[in-house]
Amino acid sequence: MSSRITGSILHVPASRPSPSRRIELENDDESGGDDAENAMMLAECIQREEEEEEEQQRFGTIEENDLVIVHVGFGDQKAVRVNASSSSSNKKKKKKKTNAGVLHTSYGSFSHKRDILDRNVRFGEKAFCSGAKQAGQSKPPFVWCLSPTCELWTNVLAHRTQILYVYDISLVCAWLDLKPGKVVLESGTGSASLTHSLVRAVSNNGCCDNDDRKGHVFTFEFNESRANAARDEIDENGLREFCTVTHRDIETNGFPKNLESSKIADAVFLDLPGPYKCVESSAKCLKKDGVLCSFSPCVEQVQRTCAEMQRFGFVDIKTVEMLGREFDVNERRFFTDIEEASTGKFSRVVSERDTKRVREETKKAKKTLNNKGEEEESIDLVSLRVSAAPRFQGQTHTGYLTFARLAPLPEGWTKASWNERAEKKREAGMDILRAKVERDEGQKRTAANARGAFRKSRGGGGGESEKRKKDENVLASSSKKAKEVHQYHRADEDEYSE
Repeated sequence: MSSRITGSILHVPASRPSPSRRIELENDDESGGDDAENAMMLAECIQREEEEEEEQQRFGTIEENDLVIVHVGFGDQKAVRVNASSSSSNKKKKKKKTNAGVLHTSYGSFSHKRDILDRNVRFGEKAFCSGAKQAGQSKPPFVWCLSPTCELWTNVLAHRTQILYVYDISLVCAWLDLKPGKVVLESGTGSASLTHSLVRAVSNNGCCDNDDRKGHVFTFEFNESRANAARDEIDENGLREFCTVTHRDIETNGFPKNLESSKIADAVFLDLPGPYKCVESSAKCLKKDGVLCSFSPCVEQVQRTCAEMQRFGFVDIKTVEMLGREFDVNERRFFTDIEEASTGKFSRVVSERDTKRVREETKKAKKTLNNKGEEEESIDLVSLRVSAAPRFQGQTHTGYLTFARLAPLPEGWTKASWNERAEKKREAGMDILRAKVERDEGQKRTAANARGAFRKSRGGGGGESEKRKKDENVLASSSKKAKEVHQYHRADEDEYSE
């Protein structure tokens, strides 16, 4: 099935001659320069421009089987595959009808053929509903037909698992140092939200100088049904050339042996319950100076993963957490007179229901000033101002992103020498920790001895024992009084009982 998502996500327009160059050629042609050469170059420029305009016109117009992101309203977007076929799936069985070729929204039903294809709607334009107009509206309802991008696809894809959103995806693509021509391994395909962004980052669709090496994404999913669904989406969106979806349990079996032996991976991304189990296999697949990223929702997973990264030669280990905070930017009415605002007649921020009362107060103020013969200056009680306020909602936790870089070993080093160096470093750290503990204990003993010497110098050594005896006498006398009071109350109870 043909698709145009490759054009919107991966398409890079061909280089075109600058307008100034064409103007120069036209001026040279008019001034009578080298006629043959200038005419040839000018015709070449014109031909390129015409071809580019034709390609842009063909690409911009929505065609059948194109993927369109339909924007219905705020927070309401849908992924639609344009289908010009009739709504009935079987002419003989008219009872069985599908919604193919029709988009149903709260504003009406939009026909793919009548409202989009027949009207040659382009990406980014409105598609008007040719059905009945709504009551009280001069124009028919419409929706926006947007060109599919990775960000829009993340908003409308089918959630088979929890997905990564734009904030985390942007950081992953940036810190993995992805660019056209690189190879990425992904474990935990899920709903393929991150996969589309990885493909866009590494694909060299005409924008990479080295055409011999094509960027590619190898993604693995342990659930077979999810792997098949992701493979179908990748094929429908036209990304099969740059992405391979495989059903494989990476936690148990690790990455394929051919990837470990070839070491072609520039980056590895792990989204697994136990990413620490795959660090060794990831290190075998990565090139020297390759980057490993792990996404984990719990900090205990991060601790174990960091320990495994240090064990297998990863350096520059860092963990980050993305916490997004949204702001509402809009125009609000604010009081200009603090005294009026403090009377309690109105709310702190003027709402629509207070507008009538504000107008009445403003008229009274104007009338008062006119009676006194004063000028009307600053008598408006409210003014419109653009304000930005953070949304009062809890910052949601998505997960921890741990990044590490595989350090290239110097010449002559082996894995045994690396482990020996790591063991020596660990022993040196333990020696430093022991020395710190001994130092702290010595400082405590020195302080205790100093306090004892100070007490002896003040009281001759007997002050502490005398104070202890005095406290014991006070406690004994207080307990004796308590017993007497208790016996007194018991005597009263006996008297009343008799």
